Amino acid sequence: MGNKFVMVGGGSTQSPGILEVLRKRAKELNLSDLVLYDIDEERVSLLGQYTKMYYKELGSKVNVTYTTNVDEALKGADFLFMQIRPGLNKQRAIDEKICLNNGVVGQETCGLGGFSFAMRVIPAVLEIVKKVKEVCPKAWILNYTNPEAILSEAIYREFPDANVLCICDMPISIEGAIAKYFNKEHRDLTFKYFGLNHFGWWTNVYDENGFDLLPQLREDVLSGKIDTLLMSNDETVGDQYWVKTYKQMISLFKRFPEYFPNCYLQYYLTPDEMVAHDDVSFTRGDYVMQGREKRIYDECRRVISEGSAKDSSLHAGVHGNYIVDIAYAIIHNTRERFIVNKKNHGVISNFDPEAVVEIPAYIGSMGAETINIGEIPTFQKGLMEMQKAYEKMTVDAALSGSYQKALEAVMLNKTIPNYTVGKKVLDELYAANKGLWTELK
Repeated sequence: MGNKFVMVGGGSTQSPGILEVLRKRAKELNLSDLVLYDIDEERVSLLGQYTKMYYKELGSKVNVTYTTNVDEALKGADFLFMQIRPGLNKQRAIDEKICLNNGVVGQETCGLGGFSFAMRVIPAVLEIVKKVKEVCPKAWILNYTNPEAILSEAIYREFPDANVLCICDMPISIEGAIAKYFNKEHRDLTFKYFGLNHFGWWTNVYDENGFDLLPQLREDVLSGKIDTLLMSNDETVGDQYWVKTYKQMISLFKRFPEYFPNCYLQYYLTPDEMVAHDDVSFTRGDYVMQGREKRIYDECRRVISEGSAKDSSLHAGVHGNYIVDIAYAIIHNTRERFIVNKKNHGVISNFDPEAVVEIPAYIGSMGAETINIGEIPTFQKGLMEMQKAYEKMTVDAALSGSYQKALEAVMLNKTIPNYTVGKKVLDELYAANKGLWTELK
């Protein structure tokens, strides 16, 4: 018997990279059946037809199907790769513009863009996890859906015993860039890291001889020798959004040089600079819709109309490899080291034991065995305490439908300067997301 993999949100434009890795590594994953599941019939049909043709013409023996029926998709599943987006990028762009028009960060995982996304996605994801528990309770759910930090709080709170790993490819992308800088292979380095998703720091980067490379990187940044890192992820090279992001990340490290920051910290520590960089008339959501989204669906339509995918190709990058590497580690019990989101349970000794944190762990057939961190410094701990309170309050608001809790969550977000702005943005987002958020009372 082979393994059945289900792409939940199979119509997503993030799917192709994962689909290519699954095709290439089908044998080592013992992959026999692949299902693309989505509630959007048009999108899942486009990517489903494309994938069936693409796999077949490249000689894959994997049985590829697609469906909008959740029970059909989940029956007998061994792994679910989940990346869903209620409201699509259209709603993302609306949220970004509301935030930016009020002078605050509009990014889709940080600030109130992230809050709005969480309010849309929490009920949908919890419904899927509940369904998995009924239909295929032994299946592993690997969650890529954003905003990961808030979503992982909701999932682990509501389903503490479910086989779920909440993961993000941003840490390994940054680690790849650091490895590239030192002309090293990522696998030869050991990265020590702690924080929350999109809110963490690297404390050490050990080479194969146990020598810490981070002091050298710090010295090169502080001396002005470098002002950016070269991206290791082929999917983002040349994308000006990510070029600026990596440059700003190095600028942030220069200002706070104790530990190397996850790039998303710039939205919390330098929000004014991030807002100044953004174009309210053409946000990241617009860029994705007119770029990757249009390119992928147009290619699907071309292949379907021609009845052949022989002139088409998919790119396997970090995004696809990371989630498949984790599935491989579970299947083969490799106990390889990854960064994942799990309940703290004392890993960071001076932080809330029940909070979900982003930390290194060894992954095997039993899931994640987290690696001890110990105490963290006051500055990082203080930032994390406020951010974690915001994340937990956002889950409270989504599950209870309480307007007051939503407002309190908003006021805990570091990107919001005061009550007047916070309430105005909350009310505008709520109005724009009518029918997509839990009704607030």
